[in-house]
Amino acid sequence: MNIIYATDDNYAYLAGVSMESLFINNRSTEVIDVYILDDGISEANKNKLGLIAQNYNRKVLFIDVQTISENIKKLTSVGFSYEGKDSFTAYSRLFMDDVLPESVKKALYIDCDTLVVSSLENAYNTKMPDDCVISMVVDCTQREYVKSLDMEQDNSYYNSGIILFDIDRWRSCKCGQLLIDHLQNVRSEYPLPDQDLLNVVLGDKINKLPLKYNVQSPNFMYKTYSSICSAYGLDEKHYYSKEDWADAMNSPAIIHFSGASFIRPWYFNSNHPLKKLYLKYYKNNVYYTEASYKNSFFKSNLPTVVRYLMYLFLPSNINGIVSGHILKRWIQKQYIGENALWYQKVK
Repeated sequence: MNIIYATDDNYAYLAGVSMESLFINNRSTEVIDVYILDDGISEANKNKLGLIAQNYNRKVLFIDVQTISENIKKLTSVGFSYEGKDSFTAYSRLFMDDVLPESVKKALYIDCDTLVVSSLENAYNTKMPDDCVISMVVDCTQREYVKSLDMEQDNSYYNSGIILFDIDRWRSCKCGQLLIDHLQNVRSEYPLPDQDLLNVVLGDKINKLPLKYNVQSPNFMYKTYSSICSAYGLDEKHYYSKEDWADAMNSPAIIHFSGASFIRPWYFNSNHPLKKLYLKYYKNNVYYTEASYKNSFFKSNLPTVVRYLMYLFLPSNINGIVSGHILKRWIQKQYIGENALWYQKVK
């Protein structure tokens, strides 16, 4: 099994926690080779990540992504951004076929802000339709947001936190070049750049993975299937069935601590309902120290506080309906039309 992480030095500790959870809950998998797309990881952090792998008799290989970096920098002439929130690390997974060994034919990319809590064998062995190059889980994104993108409005919108790559097909279809061509010739700026790019350019080449392989935080925020559908304007066609959702919530394989639904569990002041589960792994990891954990605080903004209070005090069905109205109006103001705030910001 080939597993991919991508990180810079700042988030290496999160990769370490996720990677150890992968090893713990996939002991029966004979071979797990981890490739880390290295965007400036220090030697000290490389040693810690290597030690985690060694403790489970696994291999970790660090791949310098400078070649990808140079290719991406060339695109700045058309307004392409890879700084700050749109960091280069987020894009490296889209061009990893340039730096992975030719022997790697298939790989499962996993975001660092995750826990792997059960076997990934079935996900890794997913048989994709012949016209697909990647498999992903549908994202918890308001359907109104899709209107701001140049994509088929009837398509599902997928989350880029977990991606199963058929690297042979990716290479033969020249997907990396398709993404570059789009950035150069069609549109160079997106609010969620790497994720939006995949959905816009490769939407017809994405196979749908079961939700259990990327259970994102909003699923825990809204508690029920009807509530999350109300909040994001989703339905069975664009998300999952009620039965599939229940199966994922009862037996998740990968928990993805995404978005601003809760303060994330590696912060001392986290309010995430799965904080205890995360700490079970974090506190046994080489990266954990009591002092650093107790000094890690996340400064909440007003929307995060309001969302959490709604989660605490509103019935889940009411929370979903109210959140749906708020999210829809906010997205319309931010992203829909020429006068949208986001487009004014990037001009």
